[in-house]
Amino acid sequence: MEHTAAGPVRLLTRSEVRGLLHWPGLIESSAQALSAMAAGDLAVAESGQLRVPGASVHLKSGALVSQVVSVKANMRPDVGSSSGVVLAFDPVRFTLRAILDSADITAMRTAAIAAVAARRLARPGDQIVAILGLGPVGRHALAALAQVLSIREVRLWSRDRQHADEVAATLAGSVTVSQSAADAAAGADIVLTATPSREPLLADRDLGPRTRVLAMGADSRGKRELGEGVLTSAAVLADVLADALVVGECAYLPAGADRAACIELGDVLTGRRDLGDAGGRLVFDSVGSAVVDAAVTELVVAAAERLDIGTLVRLDA
Repeated sequence: MEHTAAGPVRLLTRSEVRGLLHWPGLIESSAQALSAMAAGDLAVAESGQLRVPGASVHLKSGALVSQVVSVKANMRPDVGSSSGVVLAFDPVRFTLRAILDSADITAMRTAAIAAVAARRLARPGDQIVAILGLGPVGRHALAALAQVLSIREVRLWSRDRQHADEVAATLAGSVTVSQSAADAAAGADIVLTATPSREPLLADRDLGPRTRVLAMGADSRGKRELGEGVLTSAAVLADVLADALVVGECAYLPAGADRAACIELGDVLTGRRDLGDAGGRLVFDSVGSAVVDAAVTELVVAAAERLDIGTLVRLDA
């Protein structure tokens, strides 16, 4: 095994990272990472959260063996946008390769995970898609879903109606700004939730019997977008089930619910688990994967190294 002394570290700003993120590669990289997690011998991850007054610090460490180890630290206020960094380590030379702004990696990898789930779970045909929450994740998710679905109608909802109107004005095709989350979800084929809500936005009655729900918002204790009955009347999948049962929508499963019936998306992608007929409602509970973070980080850092983008600094000087 090769060991080398520490060398220059590549610093990548938010605009530089954003310029290196592209949907086809992001979606495929995310799918491969979720499959690697299911295989168990190619990827490892650890996640944790530290609660401080008014915010939480999310810590995610993920590794793709012999490729990259990423450590992401995000500060997420209860109100407002998050900030953070990703450290990219070389697991062969045991050195730090790069330091990256994390904002767009987090939002776009979340959107890419939603696209991977939608591609596998959506019913055939043109789709009516409802997006609840139009922050970075919601906006990126709509772009990512357009890569994998045939969308005939988009419905948007935000607590800030003006924000929703502004996003709608940038979109082509059939786009509607809904008065409420329930209005947006009514009759939709795909409902994606991407808000920081701490109380349910949707009740069981708001969703059709065959709706595909992509719940992307709840990733901290206390966050919740789906009300009583939504999960119990659906087949439930998660990106990281152990975490989803603690900080995701799955944390609100009733006491008597069979948690063993919940499925990890990676197991479905690799054929290790079967969805069966899947004719009823499906809920995908995403809390974010450190392994997907690692895969996307490797994608960005490798491109930056190839194109010589970023600033090289020596931290050991």
